[in-house]
Amino acid sequence: MRVHVKLMGTLKSRGADGPLELPDGSTILDLLQQLQILPESVQTCTVNGKFEHDRQRRLQDGDELTLLPPVGGG
Repeated sequence: MRVHVKLMGTLKSRGADGPLELPDGSTILDLLQQLQILPESVQTCTVNGKFEHDRQRRLQDGDELTLLPPVGGG
């Protein structure tokens, strides 16, 4: 299946924005593993524009994911 991934902030350095091929039945955690991104490096994840907290959620062909890192500052 093909999903579209948008990386924000410091995650952009992974250079994986755009379409990504994954095996059918893959989860958000599977996607993070394929991109070599530690789960704790992602603060917020949206799937098709809706916040998703369950990293075990199975993805569907055509899903659009946005991954945002933790934000700090002061």
